[in-house]
Amino acid sequence: MSNLLEIDNLKVGFKNSSSQWTNAVDGVSIAVRPGEILGIVGESGCGKSVTMFSVLKLHDQRNTRYAGEIRFEDTELLTVPEKDMRQLRGKDIGFIFQNPMSSLNPLLTIGQQIRETVTSHRKHLPKKEVEALCIKALDDAGADDSAVWMSKYPYQLSGGMLQRVVIAIALVNEPKLLIADEPTTALDVTIQAQLLKVLCHIRDERGMSIVLITHDMGVVAETCDRVAVMYLGQIVETASVDELFANPRHPYTQGLLAATPPMVGKIPERLNTISGSVPQLSEVAKGCRFASRCPFASQECLSGDIPMFDVDEQHQSRCIKFNTIPDFRKVTA
Repeated sequence: MSNLLEIDNLKVGFKNSSSQWTNAVDGVSIAVRPGEILGIVGESGCGKSVTMFSVLKLHDQRNTRYAGEIRFEDTELLTVPEKDMRQLRGKDIGFIFQNPMSSLNPLLTIGQQIRETVTSHRKHLPKKEVEALCIKALDDAGADDSAVWMSKYPYQLSGGMLQRVVIAIALVNEPKLLIADEPTTALDVTIQAQLLKVLCHIRDERGMSIVLITHDMGVVAETCDRVAVMYLGQIVETASVDELFANPRHPYTQGLLAATPPMVGKIPERLNTISGSVPQLSEVAKGCRFASRCPFASQECLSGDIPMFDVDEQHQSRCIKFNTIPDFRKVTA
């Protein structure tokens, strides 16, 4: 089965105030399969959102440069005209933004905003059908009284309700791919669990693909089929969720897992931490980008760019010692 989305050697650079370019994403390659939930996980600033914003070309095009390829079905997205890109956004590819309050218009009702998403792509659809689609989208997103919600303004709804609204807007045109950027940020754990359950149910019901951007390894474990771990603009490990949690083969992945509170049993008084801090992109040297923080680093890790190695057919790691490093979680326990 062919991939729905393929990102190949993507580089995304931004121009700073001194007119110098810095690559926030550097050589990312990843594929999204039909019907799967792919998690992209890493610390804030690692390039997760930049990578997926590039799929829809949502960056300021005057100060952004791209290299590589992004293919959605048979369309090369980095070269597609903006007119065609507008047809893809919100129709074939839905996007859930991180902060629903900033992505909704406070002066328009919820109904007006969902209707606009439908009519911008299906201009000649009868009003009754538009209304039915909007109600169904809210129902699917878990609204308890969709008809009432349609008449509300954003300020009249809670954070959890607003997140359901932006999910409904992303789903109303039944996209083939849904990109969810930290969809549970700042929500309590009960609402988080409900929203993640909604996403999983929609995937199962519609067979759509979902890319879930998160920094929460617990969310990945509960929701995703596969996961890509990012660090400082690069993917450092990819695997199925079960394989990654059982046998992480990159020290950064091991460090993230070691710093995650256990889901069962007693929570330790102190969680493990990853030593040091993330370097500035302008300070990145040759070799492994994690080397300055890695307990297993040696001189050979600094000798040149590190490729992705096959741990097995479905598991890759950007570590030259992937076969020999001990489990960081046990070393730091």
